[in-house]
Amino acid sequence: MHKGPRCPKFGSAVSVVVLTVSSLTVGPANLPAQDLDWQELPDMPAGKWEAATTVVDGKFYVFAGYEGPVRSSKRVDVFDPSDGSWTRMQDMPSAVSHLNAVLDGRTVWFAGGFKDGYKGHAIAEVWSYDLDLDRYTAAPLLPEPRAGGGLALVGRKLHYFGGLKADRDTDAADHWVLELDDWAGGSAIWRNAAPMPDPRNQFSAVSIGNRIYAIGGQYNHDSQQLDQPRVDIYDAETDSWNRGPDLPKGHSHGEAGTFVHEGRIVMVGGHTTPAGGTKSIDPDILVLEPGSEWELLGKLPMPLSSPAAAILGGKLYAAGGSATGRGAQAKMWVADLP
Repeated sequence: MHKGPRCPKFGSAVSVVVLTVSSLTVGPANLPAQDLDWQELPDMPAGKWEAATTVVDGKFYVFAGYEGPVRSSKRVDVFDPSDGSWTRMQDMPSAVSHLNAVLDGRTVWFAGGFKDGYKGHAIAEVWSYDLDLDRYTAAPLLPEPRAGGGLALVGRKLHYFGGLKADRDTDAADHWVLELDDWAGGSAIWRNAAPMPDPRNQFSAVSIGNRIYAIGGQYNHDSQQLDQPRVDIYDAETDSWNRGPDLPKGHSHGEAGTFVHEGRIVMVGGHTTPAGGTKSIDPDILVLEPGSEWELLGKLPMPLSSPAAAILGGKLYAAGGSATGRGAQAKMWVADLP
């Protein structure tokens, strides 16, 4: 395999992990993964697990999540791959986890989550963050507290669906929509849309065009955590849900490492439960071309729950997450895409 040039920024200070992946069954066929040549970078300024992430102007933003031994954080840091630097931004208004970030131009949106630690409570808070002003603004609360649900943007409408109710264990089917133009005019409220057909939590949520993908997830949280391979696709034009291509195995806890790149969905790490197997932390990097089946791109240098991941300048970055499911780690890696 051809390996692209290593980033000169890190030189000899970078340790290299070479990962060789053999073929395995993904979807309907044997799809060989690519070898990824991972370079270990300097650690993040603070290890993060179950954070929210987005990319703006080629920089990687990591919001909130757990720090250290499952302690919720308000901290926000941004990574610049041009010089390998991290810059701390203004803290979020709440110390929160179990949420994802949605980008609307140069504004980042957040909704719900678990506040104040591992045994924290679900919240209904909704915030927008203006990147240029470095300022948070409160928006209309969700109709009920939720955590571990999906937030997505289609056109000028913000969607929140699924997730956990206030008891931290009951999966909600509710699907609410906020019209952002109405919010800008001062009159917005959350309105009901078609409910999630198979309620679950800690699934990955992304939008492509008029469709929202709810990928994997688990049933329940405090009583049990049953990973699911199911993918549901919401069509905003018809206000209806349809089944998408199942994952090759049950999967959850991939929210911070799931994103759209060049029209394909990329999902990095998480938790997994293969058919007939037991729940474990996942090293796999999966890719979906809409209209096709899931493929295995490669593997992380180590299994990670809820790592932060992004593609910047043709390179895949992975940072933070948890190697044990009991606390955040701060290691960071980069690999050239195959």
